[in-house]
Amino acid sequence: MHNGPSMRTYSLILVLLLSVGGLQAQGKKLTAEEIIAKHLQSIGKSEAIANAKQRMAVGSSEFTLLSSSTKANGRAVLASNGTDLAMVSTFNLTDYKMERIGIFGNKINIPFIVPGQRSSLGGFLNTYNKVLNDRIFGGSIFSTWIFLEPEGSKGKLEVDGMKKIDGRDTWVINYIPKGGLTSGSSIKIYFDAENFHHLRTVYRQKDPEGGFYDTGSKASNMGSVPEMGGQVASNGTTLTETFGDYREEAGITLPHQYSIHLSADRGGVTRNFQYTFNIEEYKILKNFPADFFTFKDAIAG
Repeated sequence: MHNGPSMRTYSLILVLLLSVGGLQAQGKKLTAEEIIAKHLQSIGKSEAIANAKQRMAVGSSEFTLLSSSTKANGRAVLASNGTDLAMVSTFNLTDYKMERIGIFGNKINIPFIVPGQRSSLGGFLNTYNKVLNDRIFGGSIFSTWIFLEPEGSKGKLEVDGMKKIDGRDTWVINYIPKGGLTSGSSIKIYFDAENFHHLRTVYRQKDPEGGFYDTGSKASNMGSVPEMGGQVASNGTTLTETFGDYREEAGITLPHQYSIHLSADRGGVTRNFQYTFNIEEYKILKNFPADFFTFKDAIAG
């Protein structure tokens, strides 16, 4: 005679356990403020963060124009002092030797890569300027990261639920800058639901006015990077930043892997650009040289 639980009973118990587990995994819904607070705790103590305000990330860079044979390597420096930031990346390409992105004294500075021509990345950031002006670009690699200052948020934060990224649960926050975004555009910031590291930011720009840039010059023959010339069409562009390999340096935990993927629709043809940065070390400085945050030898245009 069998006195143990029936198979039906086991099935009911399993369903209940799975249901309870699912509820525990979801947890309570966090507010945007709670998510940001936990994110800041994941970086480090406030004193350590303040002591690392003058910092420089140094490492390797790689540029790939997907669906083509164009690929280049080089070195990268990503520096910030809490107010200004500068990203300088070199590439071993004839017509794309260097990318420079800066914001100095609240003014965006993105030099041309050849006379009269910015890269697609530079053109996007120059026109879709809230990405830089609101200090979102580059995440916590830069000490200018929007959430590091209490008054840093220049817009509205809304929790957009949870989503899986590479198998990990993340909290998604919609960021709406002051003045709003064009219809169909969005800025979404993703935080790991377990350790609250910043994993991804996705900027979607729909129907930009006049394309991302218009230098007023003829489209140049870009040689090894022909797709980077000309004006971007108005169907929309998506810029995705991804962060990983978080490790502690100087008392704070920062990403050591950083990638930028730009997908630009030009006249119905989509071009994809990939930048990959492997950060080898963070250098904490007492102060940068007085003229460090400038691109003196460049014509910003």
